[in-house]
Formats: sequence, C-alpha cells, structure tokens
Amino acid sequence: MINNVGRELRLLFWLRWRQFRDSAVYWLRVAGYQPGGGIVSQAIYLFYLLLIGLFWAGTVFSWIFGQATYIGNTIQKDFLVDVLMAIPWGVLIIQVFVLMIMLRSTPLKLSFPDTAYLASSPIDAVVPVILGFGRQVILRVLLLGSMTALIASALIRPYDTNALAAAFRAGLMALLLVVLTWAAAWALGLLRLVHPRLERWRFLWAIPLILFGLAYLLPDAILWPGRAVVLAIYGDAPLWLYLMFTGLAIGAVVALVRVGNRVNMMQAADESVFFARIQALGFMAWIRPQLVARVYLRETQAARKPFLRLPKATGWWMLVTRAGLSYVRHPIMLGFNLVWGAAMTGAAILIIGNNLPVQLTIGWLLIAGITPPAGLLHVFRTDVEERFLRQLLPVNGLELFAADVVLPMICLIAGGSAVWILRGYNSDITVNGLLFIAVIAILIGMIGAVSLTNPRVLQTRILTTIACFAAMLIAWNSFNSPTAALMVASFATIILGGILVADG
Repeated sequence: MINNVGRELRLLFWLRWRQFRDSAVYWLRVAGYQPGGGIVSQAIYLFYLLLIGLFWAGTVFSWIFGQATYIGNTIQKDFLVDVLMAIPWGVLIIQVFVLMIMLRSTPLKLSFPDTAYLASSPIDAVVPVILGFGRQVILRVLLLGSMTALIASALIRPYDTNALAAAFRAGLMALLLVVLTWAAAWALGLLRLVHPRLERWRFLWAIPLILFGLAYLLPDAILWPGRAVVLAIYGDAPLWLYLMFTGLAIGAVVALVRVGNRVNMMQAADESVFFARIQALGFMAWIRPQLVARVYLRETQAARKPFLRLPKATGWWMLVTRAGLSYVRHPIMLGFNLVWGAAMTGAAILIIGNNLPVQLTIGWLLIAGITPPAGLLHVFRTDVEERFLRQLLPVNGLELFAADVVLPMICLIAGGSAVWILRGYNSDITVNGLLFIAVIAILIGMIGAVSLTNPRVLQTRILTTIACFAAMLIAWNSFNSPTAALMVASFATIILGGILVADG
C-alpha cells in the first residue's frame, strides 16, 4: 500500500508541477525567457533569473534582519515585558483562527484538473490530502518562521548580542508549532468529509473561540505553546520540550493520514468549486485581488435567502441606502474596518508611547495608506468600475465617495476611538486624539478613492501615500507639534477632495 501511495503521490505532484509551470511561463516571458528558444541558452538564462531572484530575496531579508536588530537595541525593558506577555496570546489567536478556518470549510481544496484526475483514476483519498497539507505547511513555515526569526532577533538584543542564534531557535520552534497546529486543524477539518452530519452544525466553526475563555481561566493549560516560543528565543527551552513538540507534530500528522484515508472525495470536490474557479484564474488572481473578492462575495450572496425589503429613498440618500444594503449583506466588511481601526490605533500608541525607531512609524504609515481595511472602498470601487452606471449618477466623485464609505468609515473611526478612549488620557489629549483619528481615517479613504479613479491604481496609491504622510512627518518634526501634522492632513484631504470633484 505504501508503494501505491508513493507512486500516486508522485503522479499528482507531477500534475501540480505542470499547472505551476504553465502559470509561471507568463512571468518568465515578461522577464525575457523564451520557452521555445534554444534549450541550452534558455536554460542558462533561466538559471540566471533564479540566481537574481535568490540574491534579491537574500539581500532584502538581510536588510530586514539588520533593521530588526537595530530596533531591538532601542527597545525599553518595560515595553519588552509587555511584548513577551503578549506573544502567548498572539500564538493562541493564530491557532484559533486556523481552527475556525478549517472547521468552516474543508481544508482539502481541489482544482478542476485535480477533480478530473481523481474522477478518472482509482487514487487513494489520502494522496491529495498529503500533497495539499504539505504545500500549505511549507508556505506557512516559510512565512511564520521568517516572521518569528525577525521578532526573536529584535527581542534578544536588550540581553544578548547573538541575534542569529535566537532567530534560529525561534524559527525551529515555529516550524514545529506550525506543523502541529496545521496538522491538528486539518484532521479536525477533514472530519466534515468523513461524517456528513457535522455539516448540520452551522456554528461548528465558532467552537474554538471557547479557548479564549479557557486561556483567561486556565492560562497554564492553554498558553503553553506561546510560552515555549518565548523560552526558545532566550535559549531557556530544554531539549525535552523540542522533543515533545516533535512527537506531538508526528502524532498529529499520523492522525491526519488516518482521517485522510476516509475522506469522501465527492464532497471534497463539491466544496472546492469556489477554490477551483479562483485557481483557474492563475496568476490573474494575484494581479487583481478585487476580482477574487468579487467572486467570493457573489458566491456567499447567492447562498443566502433575501430577508429584507428595499427601503424607499431618493437623491443622495438613495446612494447611501444602496451602499448600506451592500454592507448589510456582507457585515464581515464592517467588522474588518472596526478591528483594523482598533489594531492600527493600538499599534500607533505603542510606537509613539515607547519612542520606537522611526522605521516603525514609516512602516505604519505605509501600511495605513497602501493597504486600507478590506471593505472600506468596496462599494466605491464597484461604482467606479461600472462606467455606464457612473454616467447615470448625478453626483461628482466626492459625493459618491461620501455616500459609499459613510458606514464603513464610521466603523473605522469607532474602532480607533474606542482604543484611544480606553487608554484613559486627560480630556485635552483625548479630544485631540479623536480628531486626529477621524482626519487620518478620512485621509486613508480618500487616498484609496483617488487611486481607484486613476488607471495606474497601485502607483497612484503609493505616490499619494508617500506625498501625504511625508508632508505630515515633516510638519510634525519641524514644529514639534502634532497639531501641525493635523493641519497638513486636513489640507491634504481638501486637495484629494478637489481631485475627486474634478473626476466627477
């Protein structure tokens, strides 16, 4: 049986490799690679491109590693203690999120070629499970392992100069923890394909939220994986802890294989239709993420039954009501804006309150301007892309922006304001902070709106973000006053508003 599984695994891996190769040819052609040219010359050129890519990745990672160690040298011990206490909770949040995702929809995703291959060959069910799990775990290990190594290199600096050893220890612990978490989550998620009755439990995916309450009541029993990461960073993790994680990871993988042997592939193919459609887009899904979001929203909307009547409204309020109905259909977007506003405000308080290096401030500003919260401009993007409908709307771009984003903007400002108020500052600082949060939120929305009205969306967003926030930083440092930065931000919103009016 092992020989059969190995042979089938190689065949399915070959099929996936051909899919990836066909998709990658487009990007290689952009770089000058010609698959139909000379075999030797094109092979040498492909090797040259790979070397350039590896050199670029290594250079960027080494620069980021150096910045992390520099930031670690400036960390105050009080702030370090708070971060170390937050790491176990951060690990728990990731674990709960992974469990919820796996329980909400099957982790085994099949593309259209995979489904056709499985339908035409008597392949063991565990083969696509192993291949899908391995692909997902490798990507997560690279991402989370790198992030953990960078965090470890920064947190070790106040006590030790050997940041490389700390990064290696933390990366190894992250590798074991990722394999354990994803294997256990996959095994639990695949139970839906083994026992169809579990689909009747609509809120099965919410059960992992109980772990937060248990972590508050029994922290030693729930938060120990995150504490193991902290021990690994400072070299205090004993050998038996690594061996225990290794044993648990192997046990979770074995349990996954046993569950994978009993998976119903017909049900897996049925639940993978949305994934297969996205997979069929190839690299277009990476180039245009809004297209993927639109397909997802239509899928979720088609699965719901209508339960509200259309309200009566005219004029500008008709646009506001229309946008509100769109967000009522997808309330998760409002939740994203609420959480994003709270998280970004909390991060800003940590950066400014602990006098962290300016690199983190610049990073915060770039994240805020270039990657606004999901759903903030969902309706506005739809209206801008519908050119025919846009001609029939008797409003300019600024009025359309105000009508489309009023509801998510309220959630965005509410999330940031709640975090600011809970800090308990005096009345003057509280009022100024709330005003600053409102202006920055509107500025972020306008930066995204102006970029959507330009054919070069990403380039416009980057340049506008740099121009607006660079002017704010210069005003803040020149006059040593946040009021000056607030005035510059207000002036920037007026300019962007004028651009939107002219566009309409």
